[in-house]
Amino acid sequence: MQLTMLGVGSSAGTPVVGCCCATCVSTDLRNKRSRCSSLITLDSGENILIDTGPDLRSQALRENIKRVDAVLYTHTHADHLHGIDDLRAFCQIQRNQIPLYAKDDAVSHITQKFGYALREPMAAFWDLPVLRTETVSTPFELFGVNVIPIPVQHGRSQIFGYRIGNMAYMTDVSEIPESSFALLQGLDILLIDC
Repeated sequence: MQLTMLGVGSSAGTPVVGCCCATCVSTDLRNKRSRCSSLITLDSGENILIDTGPDLRSQALRENIKRVDAVLYTHTHADHLHGIDDLRAFCQIQRNQIPLYAKDDAVSHITQKFGYALREPMAAFWDLPVLRTETVSTPFELFGVNVIPIPVQHGRSQIFGYRIGNMAYMTDVSEIPESSFALLQGLDILLIDC
């Protein structure tokens, strides 16, 4: 598989609007960071997106992403979710419903806030996203690859990181519960934001 880091910035992105610190006014391209998201392209060709931040459209244009086959959600804070409507373009291109995988409270939040996008495909109507939710809590298979949700703490909230093969992606981590360490054994790549 191939991993593309779409964004590695904070919840406000970098530069921060109105900020005049050295980082925000820097001309160094490394200080121009969009909100956190990554794309995993499997050897079989499917694209798995991790989170849909508000920069999804510009990230997809920048990286020439033509398809998204599934989305794994770490949690539902705005900087990880509010680009969900931009999945509409991929639904239109692919003429397919895109599954969204998340823990139960995240699925409830998505359903409450973005229920208009959770619908079955209709042959002639692709003007809105066509999405469906899947609640996950234990390992599951996605396009022939084993995906393991990894519970981590983000402040007071329990969220998910994900292990896919020998790579784990965990964002907004304030603490890793002891029970999650066993899920991280034998990794080749660990992406972690604390």
